[in-house]
Amino acid sequence: MVNLTINGKQHAREDGTLFGDFMNSLNRDLAIRSQVISVIKVNGETIDEAREAGLAMRSLAQLGSIEITTVDQIELAFQGLSSAQAYARKLMTYCRLNGENYKNGKIKEADRNFVDLVDGLENLTQLVMTSQSVLRGKYRDIHTNDSSLRIAQVRLVSAIEELLPAKKQNDHVMLADVLCNELPEALQEMADYGIPVLQRLRTS
Repeated sequence: MVNLTINGKQHAREDGTLFGDFMNSLNRDLAIRSQVISVIKVNGETIDEAREAGLAMRSLAQLGSIEITTVDQIELAFQGLSSAQAYARKLMTYCRLNGENYKNGKIKEADRNFVDLVDGLENLTQLVMTSQSVLRGKYRDIHTNDSSLRIAQVRLVSAIEELLPAKKQNDHVMLADVLCNELPEALQEMADYGIPVLQRLRTS
């Protein structure tokens, strides 16, 4: 017998249904309702996408207990914006610390941290862009005259684009300046003025 729960409610399925077929069907149904899967647990253990793919040819009965939690895409987008806002503020501190390392001649330590910093900036921009894309689809008939988000995005991209040539040329003075001043200020503008433009859509 299949022990399947979705958002805490028991659901009946044929024992012989393949897990992969069930997931494909569920994802199609969720897409219609603008929902996505946030957590999958098999026998109490959370599984990732790779593990999910590995179980695709197993029947539901073979897997034992299956628990699935879904979330509304719009709510997920707003949660993503809150995370992005907090993340931007953490990156501000990280930028300044790394900038001080370049300024004080701690080049090896600064270079090691630089890779993590670039990854963090990429994650931040992707998080904002993904949330923005989802919300744009939902609120496409709502227009705002607030250009704060666009300005913040342009300023952040501009600061990031100054980093890479400076790093390639090993211009530690330029790196220190961008990391201590321009980039943290751009991140603060994104957190304080850019992201709130999208967050206000919740009350539109």
